[in-house]
Amino acid sequence: MTTTSGTIPLFQERSFELPNGIVLAAKHWKTGSPSTQPRDSRRFMALHGFLDNASSFDLLLLQQLGPEPVEIVALDLAGHGRSSHRQTEDYSLWRYAEDADHVATLLGWNKHAIIGHSMGGGVSTIYSGLFTSRVVMCILLDSFGPFSRLVEDQPEHLLEHIQQKKNLPNKQLPFHPTIESAAQARSKGGAYGLDLPSARILVPRGLRPIDRADAGGNTIQGWTWSTDQLLTIRSAQSLSEEYVQAFMTRITCPLLAILASKGLQAVRYMVDDRMPWLRQTKVTIRDVVGSHSIHMEDAPIIAEQVCTWILSQDDNPVARL
Repeated sequence: MTTTSGTIPLFQERSFELPNGIVLAAKHWKTGSPSTQPRDSRRFMALHGFLDNASSFDLLLLQQLGPEPVEIVALDLAGHGRSSHRQTEDYSLWRYAEDADHVATLLGWNKHAIIGHSMGGGVSTIYSGLFTSRVVMCILLDSFGPFSRLVEDQPEHLLEHIQQKKNLPNKQLPFHPTIESAAQARSKGGAYGLDLPSARILVPRGLRPIDRADAGGNTIQGWTWSTDQLLTIRSAQSLSEEYVQAFMTRITCPLLAILASKGLQAVRYMVDDRMPWLRQTKVTIRDVVGSHSIHMEDAPIIAEQVCTWILSQDDNPVARL
């Protein structure tokens, strides 16, 4: 157990061994005294984005999401961070939802809330559509469900996967002489770019040591990503929009989606197309100024939005637990 003073909540490293042999690492936060049990709507499972890890939520959770005891278990999803790699080579989103179900069982959480960023938001919507009697609130950060692909595009998609997988054994692992150089690489450009201070928090959990020989034959110690290399190539298959619809139409808990102005623009089209599916629940959309990883880069803004919404749900019969 790691304990700090002031307003920072208790923090504990956890691991969960699942029936399929996967061991998931996690960060477990809890505010209040160790004996205090948060109510169900103040228990959160947190799911990070693609190629991120549980540290993605460090800055957000330090804001303490609520004025009363709050408990959050942030997972390293399989193949990410300090968690096991899959032996089945299957990183389908529904597999992540299945893993989350096992973790909830191990925690003894009969009811809880869920919060997901990007890919983790896609998993959160599948999970919420599956376990409708368990999930009391769903919070999506720059996400509105899984990305989908037209069925007619699937053959080309699979061909790309097969070819990239053939080439994977010849792919040289990235090498970073220091953790700082890895953080700088992670912070560079693109839709998934991250500012350097945030990258410095995220990156250490996603690295493993590696040795490399220099031009003179000397061994140099450095770092490479701990992520399963299979996650760096095209996936074997993707979801159709009809598949996503089947899950999202089942969601009954209150749902909050926070969209970043400089985030993934495709998410905004998803909101327009998918809102009619969410007929069984109340959806709140909040727009904030910032990038895709704003929950790290400007955590106080996101925490304020989340806290305000959580408190407003206390009058909702599903969330008032």
